[in-house]
Amino acid sequence: MALRFIVGRAGSGKTEYCLRAIADELARGGEGPALILLVPEQATFQMEQALLGAVAGRTGRRGFARAQVVSFRRLAWHVLQETGGAARPTISDLGKRMVLRALLARQADRLRLFDRVADRPGFIERLATTLDELAAYGHDAGTLAGQYARLEEAGRGESVLAAKLHDLQMVVEAYQDYLAARGLSDPSQQLGQLAERLPGAAWCRGARVWVDGFTGFTPQELAVLGALLGVAGQVEVTLCLDPAELPAGGARHLRLDDSSLFHPTLVTWRQLVELAERTGTPVAPPVLLPPPSPKGRPVLPRFRNPVLGHIEREFFRFPGRRYPGPAEGVSLVAAPNRRAEVAAAAREILRLVREEGYRYRDVAVIVRDLEAYHDLLVSAFQEHGIPLFVDRRRPVPHHPLVELVRAAVETVAADWPYEAVFRYLKTDLVPVSRSAVDRLENYVLAFGIRGRRWYDGSPWRWWRRFTLEEDEEPGERQEEEIEAVNRIRQEAVRHLLAFHHRVAAARHRPRPVPELSAALYALLDDLGVPERILRWSEEAEAAGDLDRAQEHLQVWNGIVELLDQTAESLPDLELTLADYLRVLEAGLEGLRVGLIPPGLDQVVAGTVERSRHPNVRAVLILGATEDAFPRRAEEDAIFSDTEREELEAAGLELGPTGRVRTLHEQYLTYLALTRASERLWISYPVGDEEGRSVTPSWVTRRLLALVPALEVTPAAAEDDPGALATPGQVVAALIRQLRRAREGAPLEEPWLDLYQWAVTEDGLRERARAALAALGYRNRVDDLEPALARALYGVEPSGGGQLAASVTRLESFASCPFQHFAAYGLRLRERDVYRVDAPRLGRVYHAALSLLVRRLGELGLDWGQLDGEQVRGLLGDVLAELAPRLEDEIPTGTAYHRYLLGIVGRTLRATVENLTEQARRGSFRPLGVEVEFGPGARLPSPAFPLPGGERLVLRGRIDRIDAARAEDGRWLVRVIDYKSGERDLALDKVYYGLSLQLAVYLLVAMRGAGALLPGVPGEDAAAEPAALLYVPVHDPYLDAPRPLDPEEATRRRRREKLRARGWVLDDPAVIAAIDGEGRPDDFVPVSLRKDGAPSRNSRVIDRSRLERLFRHVERRLVDLGERLLAGRADVAPYRYKDESPCRACVFRPVCQFEPRLATNRYRPLPALSPRDVWERLAGGEPAPDAGPGREEGGEA
Repeated sequence: MALRFIVGRAGSGKTEYCLRAIADELARGGEGPALILLVPEQATFQMEQALLGAVAGRTGRRGFARAQVVSFRRLAWHVLQETGGAARPTISDLGKRMVLRALLARQADRLRLFDRVADRPGFIERLATTLDELAAYGHDAGTLAGQYARLEEAGRGESVLAAKLHDLQMVVEAYQDYLAARGLSDPSQQLGQLAERLPGAAWCRGARVWVDGFTGFTPQELAVLGALLGVAGQVEVTLCLDPAELPAGGARHLRLDDSSLFHPTLVTWRQLVELAERTGTPVAPPVLLPPPSPKGRPVLPRFRNPVLGHIEREFFRFPGRRYPGPAEGVSLVAAPNRRAEVAAAAREILRLVREEGYRYRDVAVIVRDLEAYHDLLVSAFQEHGIPLFVDRRRPVPHHPLVELVRAAVETVAADWPYEAVFRYLKTDLVPVSRSAVDRLENYVLAFGIRGRRWYDGSPWRWWRRFTLEEDEEPGERQEEEIEAVNRIRQEAVRHLLAFHHRVAAARHRPRPVPELSAALYALLDDLGVPERILRWSEEAEAAGDLDRAQEHLQVWNGIVELLDQTAESLPDLELTLADYLRVLEAGLEGLRVGLIPPGLDQVVAGTVERSRHPNVRAVLILGATEDAFPRRAEEDAIFSDTEREELEAAGLELGPTGRVRTLHEQYLTYLALTRASERLWISYPVGDEEGRSVTPSWVTRRLLALVPALEVTPAAAEDDPGALATPGQVVAALIRQLRRAREGAPLEEPWLDLYQWAVTEDGLRERARAALAALGYRNRVDDLEPALARALYGVEPSGGGQLAASVTRLESFASCPFQHFAAYGLRLRERDVYRVDAPRLGRVYHAALSLLVRRLGELGLDWGQLDGEQVRGLLGDVLAELAPRLEDEIPTGTAYHRYLLGIVGRTLRATVENLTEQARRGSFRPLGVEVEFGPGARLPSPAFPLPGGERLVLRGRIDRIDAARAEDGRWLVRVIDYKSGERDLALDKVYYGLSLQLAVYLLVAMRGAGALLPGVPGEDAAAEPAALLYVPVHDPYLDAPRPLDPEEATRRRRREKLRARGWVLDDPAVIAAIDGEGRPDDFVPVSLRKDGAPSRNSRVIDRSRLERLFRHVERRLVDLGERLLAGRADVAPYRYKDESPCRACVFRPVCQFEPRLATNRYRPLPALSPRDVWERLAGGEPAPDAGPGREEGGEA
């Protein structure tokens, strides 16, 4: 029995020494004691490969049986298999997390702190790590209870540390009791069992053991090593430290300095020496690598590049000697951002492979923050065609199977919310096509379906009604859609419904966990998930994506293990479905997949503390910034550094504090800088993703000081010819350069050569030509052929036909011809989503106000005579009448539905009270509500002849037409349009054709007055226009510096928030009909001077101007109809002030309007004052064309 250290700095050949020693033992042949190479868990695969290579080189054999590469966990498996104890079931890491989450839920009322943070992401994982740490250092619930008692005695029982110790004691005690009651063991207990059973293991007796790759050991691992010292023939431990720092007099003479570079390994050396002394194991003289040389400082064998050897020797010696020669093989690169940095690294690797004869396996990438660089590395290396293996145990939170399991349980636990149901359906593990799922989703979104309506067995019968004022039945197409949706629904959730019925009882009362897990596995089996996952894996393997192939299988195995663990680890625990979901989430959060490198020739990327990089020639270190390299150690989530120091002073030893770990970062930095034998490439971004500057690491400044010839090289810009590493990049950059050249920028000589190469090189020519064609991209939509436009818009092709259109449609055409083409030609529309928005509420408001006016007529009531009680009663009757019709559109009986009706009731009450006051003070009364005009409607449709022989026939519905009888016998007519938002009638927008609705409505009302006015034959009706008004429908709040009395509040609300907007005829009779009390500004934007005339700021129009406006509107309608039938469909949105239709246009992804393109420009429409509009109309100046016209760039 003996302990011997193999000591040397990085690159001195410690691992090679171990491999060579094992190979020599195997070369001697014959039987003998076991040869054991003990390495960290993550290094076992690489070391097995390295040992195979060493043995093959020494003996010519391609295998061995006597030697074993093991980790501590694998060593435990070997020993317990031989000595007993392996049969005892062990809870897995996933099972441990789930048990802890269940115990926290059970102990919630007794916990002081942890119950409030149990559901935070990552807390259960952090708690499990803390329990492992406590076990590794030999602490149990009793130890924690003693520390808690100490704080209570000191009067600190209410401190945060006391709360943590209290909760940890309870959790550890409950966890230990839980395992003992079920005969389970924790993985952290395995090393304790290993230390106990090692003396009886024949396999280890007399064995030669090499321990390599460790910086330090936990107390449990030290106990295992102590047991090994008692049974093994010899134990040799490699330590990365400077032999000169070993004290001549042994461990007692060691003076530790926290800031020392080799502090972590010196602590380990002292611990092992003290362990040998306690076990009575002799310590043999160490093997010093490289052996001392009489000629001076020995050269470390790894560093074939003398610059790297100099960096290894001098980097942490201050001030350090400067390297006198050129900085060959060392590069320091600054990039604008991380993306550019990773792209530059990929180009460097390609250069090494293409020009220097490197293999991909000769190169390693080291990053300190792998999460920040992972996606960038994967995408950039894929783009450059570089095989990459990222060395990490990757989380899989969004794998389809993980999402299926989570969503299925959440669906039932949360009563079938939309989000969970469709996360389940979109995993592609449900036997329904994506197109069918999309169709079902559209229906569910449109009608807000959730909850019991999924599982009550009743077919869905909701459809979108055209009007709420009348009863109607769904049409044939609607019936077909309803039937199709119900078929898809039945197939999509058939298996989920079976799962629902198996576990629904657990929504309200706890059920055994094994029962819930069995139901979940039955769901996976019913869906055929095992077969689907296997097929996905085979398809990925056939496509060459070996990582994905492994991932699919490992995730399936992980889910099966998770369900097994819930049944085995929680056999007698009963949980509600919500608590079961929390337990399941804790397990899924800890689910990781560790992939085996799928190839032999690939770049390995990883962190310095996890990845081993044997025999790499080049290392690229990315992210060398002040805050990441070295990395600032974060404090532990359970115990802060201050708390750790206090506990250690009180006798409870734990892992190192954040301060100590920060000091140890220099050791990790040393390892990273010394991995390569020939080339070292260090880079950093000078800016982050948000454009903020980033400070380079002090490592970069130190390198510049040690190697004066080294210079910072900027990463090549995206369009620098030196940055182009693949043909695809050449083509993309060439296109960008040619586009700039078209805009006037000079084209440099290299780009001309690259152009010639791209268009003549075999294999690239077609790709280049296709890309070059993009230079001619104009994003123009050609006009439709007139015949096609007529057919598309339903007009007879042979002239004389009629174009039936609404005013809204023509306004859309005036806003942007393509918008009109997409909506009315292609008939595209945005997905309907059920929500309380202005259009949906607007339909309800319109219907309610229409029914209210009709009800008043039926009852013979005058609007102006209503009191508050009558208003509330009538509105209640109207809403009661509307409710059954709403059921066809909205799933009723929910709190959301009641909330919606409450909003509607309050808003209508405020609006009707305002309209009632208007009626009381004025003489206008409704002639009609929801008055339709057009072919076959109550009001005749205005028809306008078009130049091509067709007629433009308008159709639509006017919210309300009012009339009043003047003292001179004239009938005055006004039109009202209800708006739930704030909208005004800008005359310049009428002039441009963007806001024609009210003007057309008043024109229609005037022409059809005879059909509306009471007791007057149509030909004798002498109706005159009175006003065009938008009436707000909302329940506004007032901003007031002080409380207001009810009368003042009502008046202010009326004037500030509920006043109609628009224009009124400048006629005393009209103003008197609006308000007979001389205060029309309470209701309309007209105020009177003392002499009774409208004030200067009043929105009034005289009769002649109104007539000119009508004539202009008619011309605009004809003009728009003519261009519409001519096939205009160009992408030509207007720009008025800072307004553009693009902002709210749902078709922008279709038109792809891009103002930076020369052919995509806004049509600028200058803002005009009312005076400007009247002057233009008086002069007969035509409004700007609805086509492209004058152009202007810029964003919408």
